Amino acid sequence: MSIDRFGDQTIVVTGGAGGIGAGIAKAFVAAGGQVVVADVAVAAAQLLVAELGKSARYLPLDVTDESSWISVLDSVDREYGGLDVLVNCAGYYQPNVPFEEMPLALWRKHFAINADGVFLGCKHGIQRMKQRGGAIVNIGSGMSIKAIATASAYCGSKAAVLMTTRTAAAAAGAYSIRVNAVSPGPVPTAMLRGNLVADQTEDELIQSLGQFSALQRLATPADVVAHAVLFLSDRASANITGVFLPVDAGNLVGA
Repeated sequence: MSIDRFGDQTIVVTGGAGGIGAGIAKAFVAAGGQVVVADVAVAAAQLLVAELGKSARYLPLDVTDESSWISVLDSVDREYGGLDVLVNCAGYYQPNVPFEEMPLALWRKHFAINADGVFLGCKHGIQRMKQRGGAIVNIGSGMSIKAIATASAYCGSKAAVLMTTRTAAAAAGAYSIRVNAVSPGPVPTAMLRGNLVADQTEDELIQSLGQFSALQRLATPADVVAHAVLFLSDRASANITGVFLPVDAGNLVGA
């Protein structure tokens, strides 16, 4: 990976303190970018920024709050001269809730973070990049397509991410802004560990989930980052917009 591939660009990563988000932030810094880690998890984000050094900074962002988006992007305009790449990675998942027992409040929480957050990011990202062009990458999920009865709110909200990506791409193309999505399968992160059931170890969970993929393994944050998000963000991918790229070791092959 070229160390100056994103050397003149400013990248905002929402949910940047989480497992996949942190991997994305690290990859952009390694490729020369100036990275804003945007998250509600203050302590974790500050630790990550301290690790990344002068090429990164933290800004608090609640992706469900439109005024929070405006504040963050105002800071990006003021301090960096504008936004070049936005990665909508912030997400929420409460597993193991049967469809017929899903509380409406929990359903709405999934949609507020996963769907509304991506919509607001795309809306305000497009507004800020109209005069300069740029790229937006949304993080979907294999469960955007694959139905899981005990993950209805997550599946529904992540399915919304895919259509939001397509409609945003249709709207943004006239401004030379590209909007794409990456759809990871299971990735070993804290969110995935929420799927652990009684007396199950993390290794057992990972092994069992890997059996559903053609390659018999799980994707890693590095797979999602280095070979997907950065690829779709790169100016060399200038003719790619409105697509979703599964990075799931073949998890959807039989779906």
